Amino acid sequence: MKQTCSFLFPLFVFLAALHAEGANKRPNILLILVDDVGYCDINAFAARANHTSTDKLYYETPRLDQLAREGTMFTQFYACTVCAPTRASLLTGKMNNRLGMWDAYATVNTTFEKTGKPVPAGGHILDNEPWDEYRYSKTDRGVTVPIAATALHDVKTIPQGLTGYHSAFIGKWHLGSHNHEGYRPEDRGFQEVLAYFDGGGSSYHRPFKAHAAKTQSWDQPGEPLVPRQDYLCDDIAQRVNRFLTGRAAKHSDTPFLLYVAHPACHQPVQSRADDLAYFKEKARNPGWTGHINPEYAGLLKGMDRSIGAMLDKLDELGLADHTAVIFLSDNGGLASVTRNAPLRGGKSMLYEGGVRVPMIVRWPGRTKPGTLCDVTSDVADIYPTLMEMAGVDYSDFKADKTTDGKSLTPLFDDLKNKKKNYPRDAFYWFYGKMGYPGYHQFATWAALRRGDFKLHYDYHGKVELYNIAEDISEKNDLAHARPKLALDLLVELTGWLRTNCPAAYLPKPNSNFTPQGPLPYGPYVPLEQLKKSLSGAAPKFLDGRPAAETETGHPLGRVSTGKKVSVPNFLSSSG
Repeated sequence: MKQTCSFLFPLFVFLAALHAEGANKRPNILLILVDDVGYCDINAFAARANHTSTDKLYYETPRLDQLAREGTMFTQFYACTVCAPTRASLLTGKMNNRLGMWDAYATVNTTFEKTGKPVPAGGHILDNEPWDEYRYSKTDRGVTVPIAATALHDVKTIPQGLTGYHSAFIGKWHLGSHNHEGYRPEDRGFQEVLAYFDGGGSSYHRPFKAHAAKTQSWDQPGEPLVPRQDYLCDDIAQRVNRFLTGRAAKHSDTPFLLYVAHPACHQPVQSRADDLAYFKEKARNPGWTGHINPEYAGLLKGMDRSIGAMLDKLDELGLADHTAVIFLSDNGGLASVTRNAPLRGGKSMLYEGGVRVPMIVRWPGRTKPGTLCDVTSDVADIYPTLMEMAGVDYSDFKADKTTDGKSLTPLFDDLKNKKKNYPRDAFYWFYGKMGYPGYHQFATWAALRRGDFKLHYDYHGKVELYNIAEDISEKNDLAHARPKLALDLLVELTGWLRTNCPAAYLPKPNSNFTPQGPLPYGPYVPLEQLKKSLSGAAPKFLDGRPAAETETGHPLGRVSTGKKVSVPNFLSSSG
């Protein structure tokens, strides 16, 4: 017995040391950002939200469901309304509007660089004037958004912060204003670019012709594949796996960051022929839960299979135990091609369907398999989380008052945040584009989530308040029932934006506004009028009646659905 114990003790010490070495080893990081994939497009999230099981759902995402079982699902994780703002926030840890990134930009013809106009104070050559860019009438809006950014500038990105890491990028960049030198992935810290296209929206079938940016090819197509892949999701997977094979064979001593900005499931919605046939046949059977769109379901499965191939390669190469995998989407699903129910709305809206996204972290030895974290968090947290995971010094980030994100690593061990080591409790959004004619119409829009409550405010006079913990579908507007809370949150939201975001990027009263002209998105009610309304001193507008007596029945002026309304001139009040 003594001999056995004397033999086992050194073995235990060795194994413990081996485990400690593995635990202390800086992980590889595989960061996967998918495009326009809604919260309920991923079955692991859809099943919980719809109180069903994955086998009852029409969509199929088996590999991501497996990833969720192997890691932690973040069920209240937020992104921005559209592509570029999320990508900017993810890479910098800052709210997107600090950078002027309030919309997605495809072809940009009105940058200061292209027009030759002088760059205003605080602006940059690739910033643009959205009024001209989107050809909005200057007489039918009460407010304007003066300047919008089209590229990252003057900020430190994740690969620049991850010292000691080899960083690589593949996919949709959408932060470089179409391959301008100084704004490309390789200019923003990535040491290796496997392949990228700046604007995204590429065809999924070879020759992968671009749609969103109206160019003929990817900006940097990457080295040719052997064998060649004719479906984009398969092409992405093969390029990623070629990179992983090379790192495992030649650079196993240096950890890597691989940022996969996967093009799926952005439009055009195109699936592989075998997937399309499968889902068409599946649609013949009644009783499925969720949206039934065979083409989109096929594209979604192609994306899932693509990511599954990457995870399989990590296993094959023996990298899985030392690689943290983070999966998330850049915004909610586009309502014209998928459904986000029970969440309201979709891409480009600030309702839950537009900004709540699926997020999964699998970090062997740190995250617990099959766990859920219901703590509210958002995309700005990715930057500090990766820095903590890598064990690098990011004291400059912590000291910078213009950063917003906090590390999620305390939540890996404390899923309910009982120790309060994850400190964020307020999340702010701003979306400056004024609707899509014929699809959905709204004014410039901001929102605040504090605790369980979420306030919506648009700059034409809409205020809505919801208790998200009790009303995930945002059906029960509490602005009437709790006007004091609505007022407090409105003051906080507008004050935060005014204090923390560059003035050039925030809405201003429109000096060209004609109150007697058409105003398709509802009456313009300045901020001070809204505050008085919430305080009990209801303003009068439209035809002079109290707001509560108007056809909307809303004392704060709901956005209309396209009806032209004439309003008195409120521009003398602050907006």
